[in-house]
Amino acid sequence: MSGPSPARAPVSFSVRAAGPEDAPAIHRVHEASILGLGIAAYALAEVVSWIGVLTDEGYVAAMAGGEAFWVTETEGAGVVGFSGQLGDEVKAVYIAPGYERRGIGTRLLSLAEDAVRAQGHARVRIGASLTGQPFYEAHGYRIVERKLRTTRGGLEIPALDMIRDLPPDC
Repeated sequence: MSGPSPARAPVSFSVRAAGPEDAPAIHRVHEASILGLGIAAYALAEVVSWIGVLTDEGYVAAMAGGEAFWVTETEGAGVVGFSGQLGDEVKAVYIAPGYERRGIGTRLLSLAEDAVRAQGHARVRIGASLTGQPFYEAHGYRIVERKLRTTRGGLEIPALDMIRDLPPDC
């Protein structure tokens, strides 16, 4: 019988805005998350293609293009998660395997949503993987379209376009 996995033991972490110097750590977490967590919903060939040609320079270029990034760090493990935001879109929320279900993703998503709201948007959107669907639905997102998305490696994999109306600032 399958259902939501139980929450893991709490972990102490800090969150900060990321800069170009964080690109190698973001890259490491991104690949580890896709390989370690993406495999729950996708075949190995699909996750390998999803990773495709990620490079440190790609994150630096995204930052230079206006995408905001945040990272979470734990003592001893360093960076274990990151999120990205551009305009009205949460571009990424990725957590290293073993650190999921500890509040890290929720905090990173919240920071990205706050940035969307601060830029005057009342709705946030995300292109989500099937792996991320339960997480985003638990945070109030709804599916607006199921589609095939072409990975960096050229394969088409099932994905979702999701949206959430943001509550006004309190």
